[in-house]
Amino acid sequence: MTTALKAQIDERVQQIETMPAIPTVFFPLLQLMRGSLEEVKLDEVVRLVSYDGTLAAQCLRMASSPLFGLTRPPKSIKAAVMSLGLRRVQTILLTCCLGQAFPTRNWALDPSVFWRHSLGCALVCRKLSEKLAGDDHEKAYTAGLLHDIGFVVNCLAFPAEFGKVMELANREEIQLHEAETAVMGFTHCETGHALAEKWNLSQDIREVIAHHHDHEAEGTRTEQPVVALVHLSDLLCRMRNLGHGYYERQKVDLIADPAWGVLIKEHRELASMDLVRFTFELDDAIEEIRATVATIFGPAQSMARS
Repeated sequence: MTTALKAQIDERVQQIETMPAIPTVFFPLLQLMRGSLEEVKLDEVVRLVSYDGTLAAQCLRMASSPLFGLTRPPKSIKAAVMSLGLRRVQTILLTCCLGQAFPTRNWALDPSVFWRHSLGCALVCRKLSEKLAGDDHEKAYTAGLLHDIGFVVNCLAFPAEFGKVMELANREEIQLHEAETAVMGFTHCETGHALAEKWNLSQDIREVIAHHHDHEAEGTRTEQPVVALVHLSDLLCRMRNLGHGYYERQKVDLIADPAWGVLIKEHRELASMDLVRFTFELDDAIEEIRATVATIFGPAQSMARS
């Protein structure tokens, strides 16, 4: 990427970062999530969740979803925090904040489809990470939720160019990052990484955003497992009709994918995992994911055709 192009991206990202629609609690939440659990106080999380009535209601509805595993819906924010745990409530609040943060009129990529894929990927990342000994499940969730945040930048900051990207991807049935490269000369990975830097997200989340389509790239060595995890979860979602709203003509062999080799090297317990069975288990969660997206991000416009 040229210096001039990077400067253009940074300038447009700066305009997005200062949008008045971003909830007041968003940046304090990001700061809170960068700390260790030992440093986070329960009352501080409850205060953040309760600050905005709409966010609080969304968090309670999302916490009540079967996707988050509670046997009975929490009746208060504090009950939700105590039942789900601090880190999980933080990730739910992050999800709800993102639902309010960005105007979605005239997106080239249907926002309901985008958020369905992002939330689906987050949940698959967490589900897959639960099979990995010692893994941080909520970090995996956050990485999955934010991995495609560059699409938001492209929809808002490069609307004309990204409209042509969507036309090419639909017509040729190719992956969006391939169409972005052909039309724009850069992808959502670069624009997402620029936004992640502005938001001062953790280094491992930045690596995921920048490299989930080229997880073997130089410079990702120390964070390869989480990048590989998101790469595989992204593919799993697109295989199970949780993609970007159009048919992608590609052959997917998860076992042969280099990302699977990365995870196997770090987590030998995956060698005995029935990956085929795991993919079919995801089907049971798809309708609940659709309902959760509609609750948090608004009614679907094109889910039926994606």
